[in-house]
Amino acid sequence: MAGRSLYGPPVRAVAGQKYGLKGSVRTYCAGEKIYPGDPVFGVAGDELACYGAHINAVTLTASEALAAGNEVAVTINGKALPVVEFTGSSAGTLEAVVKAIELDDDLSDLGITAFLIEGANAIGIAGPGITITAAAAVTGGAAQPNFTAAADTDMKFLGVAVHTELGFKEGTGFYPPAHAVNVMDFGEIYVPAAEDASPLDKEPAYIILSGSDAGKFTNDDDGNYDCGAFFRGHKEDGLVRIELHGMK
Repeated sequence: MAGRSLYGPPVRAVAGQKYGLKGSVRTYCAGEKIYPGDPVFGVAGDELACYGAHINAVTLTASEALAAGNEVAVTINGKALPVVEFTGSSAGTLEAVVKAIELDDDLSDLGITAFLIEGANAIGIAGPGITITAAAAVTGGAAQPNFTAAADTDMKFLGVAVHTELGFKEGTGFYPPAHAVNVMDFGEIYVPAAEDASPLDKEPAYIILSGSDAGKFTNDDDGNYDCGAFFRGHKEDGLVRIELHGMK
């Protein structure tokens, strides 16, 4: 990986390796296994916990209001919930769906929560540090609205996990859950680049949130997370240097 720092160019950079002496690093608590070079995210209102890149929020929106006779079946991360019957109003039925999600022990153990989106014939589903998939289907009644699922993340980009030589009883080469994670939020650092990425110096950097390249950086903005960072060089050996500019 070419480039000069105070100590000259590295023979071969590693993910999470800082470049130069300038930079700001904060410490968080890993909510899951995190590898050096991983983009790190946090949840609004939680000052300590951090997670990797995930599609952790899904909005289920009905094409029209639910009506008499409708029954709603929701599946989250492969788990089918009890069917919810129409309660007398569309909003009331969606509230009953939210309650069914909240009462499910398996989903609660994963930290998954749900909420009604007022006036939108929709509910939101979210959970930190976990990838969420969700779908809903309607049967019964004179007409059956269709539900569409819009997936995204509601977490905020904190920075990039810094390389560490420390070993833990759980293993080496990563930060185990519940351990302190050093996260760079200002400065330059090496990160894994997506297989199809072809970044140029000073191009905006984006984070892929799903698929085989989840957690890697790309110059493709289509459907990817704008983390406010910029590339500072080209990809080499699967890595690229980026310049961080704080939380986003």
